[in-house]
Amino acid sequence: MIKEKINFKDLKEKIKRYQKEIIILSTDNDQRFFEAKKIIEKNFDNLKYIKIDDNFIKNYSQNEKERLFNLYKDLRNGKEDLEKLEKNFSNPNYFANLLLRENRADGIVSGSTHPTSEILRPSFQILKTKIPDVPVSSFMWLERENTKDLFFADISVNPNPSSLELANIAIQTANSVKNIFKIEPIIAMLSFSTLGSGGDNPLVLKIREATDIVKKDSNYKVIGEIQWDAAYDPNIFKIKVNDPNFETLPNIFIFPDLNSGNIGYKIAATLGDFKAIGPLLQNIKKPVNDLSRGAKVEEIVDLVIITALQVINNN
Repeated sequence: MIKEKINFKDLKEKIKRYQKEIIILSTDNDQRFFEAKKIIEKNFDNLKYIKIDDNFIKNYSQNEKERLFNLYKDLRNGKEDLEKLEKNFSNPNYFANLLLRENRADGIVSGSTHPTSEILRPSFQILKTKIPDVPVSSFMWLERENTKDLFFADISVNPNPSSLELANIAIQTANSVKNIFKIEPIIAMLSFSTLGSGGDNPLVLKIREATDIVKKDSNYKVIGEIQWDAAYDPNIFKIKVNDPNFETLPNIFIFPDLNSGNIGYKIAATLGDFKAIGPLLQNIKKPVNDLSRGAKVEEIVDLVIITALQVINNN
C-alpha cells in the first residue's frame, strides 16, 4: 500500500536529532516572521530563523563585507556597473544569498513581503542552478486533514514551459517529493483533455510530448494528458481512464502553464481549505524557498522545517 500522507511529526524529529545548527535566513519584515520565529525557537534548539535587514548588514563585520562584495563583484564581472553592484549588495535578498553561498547559513525562506522575482534573481546570480540549461521550478505542498497530500507544479516560476521543460518540472517535483517527504510520487500531466479526448490541439500535444519524455527519462509512474477530475476522483478516473496500473491515483499534478498552476493552488487553498506550504524552489544549488505573500504563520513555520530537511538531505 502506497503511503499517501506525510508523517510530518517524524520529519520534525529528524531535525531535532540532527547534531549541527541549521541557520535559515529571511528578508521578510512583518509580524508573521516574528511569530514564526517564536514557534521555531520554542520547538527546535538547533534551528535558527534569522532576519536579514538593513541593520543586520550595517552591523556585519566590515572585513567580511568587503570580502563578500569582492566575491559578488567577481561573480557579476562585466554584467553590472559599480553603482548597480553596490545597490544590489546592500539589498537584504542579495546579501542573504551571498551568506548562503559562503556557508554562513544553510537555507533561505523568504517572500511573504517580496514578489517571487526578488527572491529568484539573486539566487540565479549568486548560487546558480544545480543542472545547467534546466529551468528552476517550484511546487506547492497542499495538506488537509483526512486527505492525501497533494503537490502542484509549477506555480511560481515558468510562465509557459515547453514540453521538455514540463517534463523536467515533473521529474524535479517527483524527486523532491520522494527525497524530502519519503512518499512515492505518482504524476499527472494535467490538461483540458484526457488521453485523446481533446484531439490533436497543439496545447494537448505539448502535454502528450511531456508525458512521453517523463516516461523515457525517469522510472516514475505518470499519466497524461489527463483532466483534473479524472486524475483526482477515483470514480471519474474509472469512467475516463480505467487503467488497472493506477491502483493509487496521482499525488503530483503538473499544470500546463503558470496561469493554471498558480490559480489552481489558490483555489484549493481558499475554497478547499487546504494548507498551502511553499513554493519550494527546485534546481538551485542550495535550499532557497519562496513564501506566498498570503502565507499564514503556520505555513511559514512548515516551510522553514522543510528547508531544514533539505539541508539535512544535502549533507
